[in-house]
Amino acid sequence: NGIYVLRAINTPRVLRPMKEWAIDNASTTFANVAFDSYKKFKDTAPIISVENPPVGMGLARAEDLREIVELARKKFVKEAQENLHLSEHEAKLQAEKLIGVTWDVGHINMLRGHGYEEKHIVGQTKEIAPYVKHVHLSDNFGMAHTDLPMGMGNVPTKKMLELINKYNKQVKK
Repeated sequence: NGIYVLRAINTPRVLRPMKEWAIDNASTTFANVAFDSYKKFKDTAPIISVENPPVGMGLARAEDLREIVELARKKFVKEAQENLHLSEHEAKLQAEKLIGVTWDVGHINMLRGHGYEEKHIVGQTKEIAPYVKHVHLSDNFGMAHTDLPMGMGNVPTKKMLELINKYNKQVKK
């Protein structure tokens, strides 16, 4: 009987994967900044825009940013409902308005240095496009963070901007 009792006990969680920890903490930080800004400035609060770092650094891909933004928005909604007494609908609207992404087209193009093709770069943009508030325009050949003038590298800028414009025609570039 003792063995069956021990099998029923869940083992304690001693370690937590770094990516999970980073996304949870980053989303908390961004939610808190958005909440404090909204509390102080209401409808004129600034947008909290998370930029993708160069590929090779942590949390550089679209799925990582999407996860951070979605979790930050959920945390903002919870705080806004509990502490500002906003309706769930109004809190969600504010979260979507205030928390988004700055998509650095040069940074994501650095996937090429890891063997990815243009279609993968464009695919990353398609995945993050609904969350983009700003676009950081720079060019490179995908091997290094060179910030070349637009048109001098191989960033598929036109395709990327077309995807982003489907969701936000006023995106800042």
